[in-house]
Amino acid sequence: MVLFRGDIKCKSLQRRTSISVILPADNIHFLNDTEEIVEKPYKTLYLLHGLYGSDDIFLANTSVQKFAEDNGIAIVIPCGENSFYLDDVKSHRLFGEYVGQELLDITRGIFPLSDKREDTYIAGFSMGGYGAIRNGLKYCDNFSKIGMISAALITDDIVNYGDNTNVLYSKDFYESVFGDLDNVAESDKDPKWLAENCENVPEIFMYCGLDDFLFEKNADFYRFLKSRDIDATFVGAEGEHTWEFCDEFVKEFIKTLKL
Repeated sequence: MVLFRGDIKCKSLQRRTSISVILPADNIHFLNDTEEIVEKPYKTLYLLHGLYGSDDIFLANTSVQKFAEDNGIAIVIPCGENSFYLDDVKSHRLFGEYVGQELLDITRGIFPLSDKREDTYIAGFSMGGYGAIRNGLKYCDNFSKIGMISAALITDDIVNYGDNTNVLYSKDFYESVFGDLDNVAESDKDPKWLAENCENVPEIFMYCGLDDFLFEKNADFYRFLKSRDIDATFVGAEGEHTWEFCDEFVKEFIKTLKL
């Protein structure tokens, strides 16, 4: 396994930004005197972090490095700040365009990653779960599967939030990210609207803890998908909104890729 951490310059953000890239190369087992060769170009998972996170947070809190090595998959982790992976045109912080298209172009130009849709996947935890479904649907021709772990599916609720010093429940914060909250529904910031208007919906996998404060929102979205005959799988398992849950179900999602 090879780990790269560094900065890239991107047009979508009009600046440099950090990424972490895990490659299933150099799988040398010194004690056994063996080496596993993963065929190039690599199948690739673009993995999105949650609120308050950065590109290194999965490396610190999960075992994705080892799991990438064991399963022969590349994992690209961008820094999404607290953007919900949306596009802020005024400040030219186009995080949706970045993770949906430009990041793929940049990383494929640097690393031996497959450019095939069937070899390219997007997933995320919490805010990153929202970013995965939003951009996995908006850029559906780029991704064959979407993984949502404890996804922050909050677009139906944030319009009712008020003044709050806690960012999680602050209307001012969400207005700074989503814009006019009255215009979120039935827009490309609304996963339900995107799912109904996407002609090439990737296969969707959802995971949420039964004691997670986001469980009902995830269950509701799953019911919506099934009512539209959209191919989706939902796993409600013991757990809360924790890194332990995230670690387990990022790995479960990778298993569905049948590498």
